[in-house]
Amino acid sequence: MPLNPDDVLILKTPFGTLIQDKKITKGKIKGFLKNAKKVISVGDSTTDRLISFGILPDLSVIDGKERRSTRSSISNLHLQKELRCSNSAGTISREAVSLLQDALKSHFPVRVIVDGEEDMLALPIFNMAPDCSVVLYGQPLEGIVIVKITPKTRKKAKDLMDRIGID
Repeated sequence: MPLNPDDVLILKTPFGTLIQDKKITKGKIKGFLKNAKKVISVGDSTTDRLISFGILPDLSVIDGKERRSTRSSISNLHLQKELRCSNSAGTISREAVSLLQDALKSHFPVRVIVDGEEDMLALPIFNMAPDCSVVLYGQPLEGIVIVKITPKTRKKAKDLMDRIGID
C-alpha cells in the first residue's frame, strides 16, 4: 500500500533533534548521550561517525550503503555480535522487527546487518527501545537526528506504524 503524502512528510521530518553536519562534534554528541540507557545508531554513516568519536553503540543497524550506493565497511576494530536480517526498501519486515527486539535485550554491543535497506527500521526501534535510550540516525544531506526515547516518542512511532499498516 503506497504511503499517503502526510505520512511521507512525517517520515521525512526529523523525529528528534537535528544537528547539522557542520555542527556535529564529539562533545555535542556525548552531551546528548549522558545517562542513556542504550545508545542505538541506524545507518552506516551515523554508526561510523559515532565509532570515530569513540562511542560504541549498544545496537547499530546498517546495510552497507549510503544514499543507496555501496560504501566501504564500518570499522571492525571493536568486538560485537553480528546478526543479519532482510528488509526491503521502504518497508519494515517482521523478520527485522523480531531480530531488533532480540538485539535490544542484549547486554553487549550488537550490529545488525540488513540485506536490503535499514532506513525505516528506526520506527520500530523508537517503539521498542527502553525509555531513556537514545537513537541516532542520519538525515540525508543535513546531519544527524538524535531521538530520546520516551512514552511520547514511542506513541508517535506506534501511531505512525499503525497508520502505514505495519504491526
